[in-house]
Amino acid sequence: MAATKALVLITGANQGLGFAAATHLANTGRYHLLMAARSREKAEAAIQELQSKSSTVDTAAFTPLVLDVTDDDSIRAAAQEVTDRFGSLDILINNAGISRPADPTLGLRESYRAVFELNVFGVAVMTATFLPLLRASTYPDRRIVNVSSGLGQIGIALSPSSPYNVNAFALPVYRSSKTAVNMITAVDAVTLAKEGILAVAVDPGYCRTNFNGNRGLKDPVLGAQAIVRAATEGNPKEMVGSFVDDDNSLAEFGWQ
Repeated sequence: MAATKALVLITGANQGLGFAAATHLANTGRYHLLMAARSREKAEAAIQELQSKSSTVDTAAFTPLVLDVTDDDSIRAAAQEVTDRFGSLDILINNAGISRPADPTLGLRESYRAVFELNVFGVAVMTATFLPLLRASTYPDRRIVNVSSGLGQIGIALSPSSPYNVNAFALPVYRSSKTAVNMITAVDAVTLAKEGILAVAVDPGYCRTNFNGNRGLKDPVLGAQAIVRAATEGNPKEMVGSFVDDDNSLAEFGWQ
């Protein structure tokens, strides 16, 4: 079944920034959204909630997708489902992530492994697995959007003037996972630009979500606007190597 609208896959689409980004995209009426979550029940519940928020949303513009980014078999099965139903993918938004392990009793090595498993390895395997579908797309503005964080930038971590430096927020496990995501994005940005596929990192800012126990400074609806901009706006040729953030505050610290 070929999608008549641009096809967008969002991981972790059932809550937080993923759900907020899906809401923005759905309200434009220009996209068919693959709402990826760890269970079909969660994906379908998110679709129902999104549809209940707006009577103008196209009810046929959603497909639930079971996808656990820490499980390679789940990723391959999801890619096969997209292949069978649509044959290609236009935009991939790697949004799913965690700030710390769910189990607070884990040792240091296990804590790093748990966060990197989702935040880093999940992004890398998702991109590699879905890249053939992006390559099969004839959409003129194919993109891979990796949701990162300014906390992963070395310049911000070391800057005495940054309110998000290491003295304010140590978070070595989370910070280092997002630094790794930034490097994955930088390499993909250069290598895939030759194929007309933009890979770009985005920092939505410190938003109130389950991710941080709802302690963020702003509503995820606002933070998700940066994700949407990274996925749909701007000249892709000019965005290679850029970092899309919520308020353009990262420029002074460099793309590190």
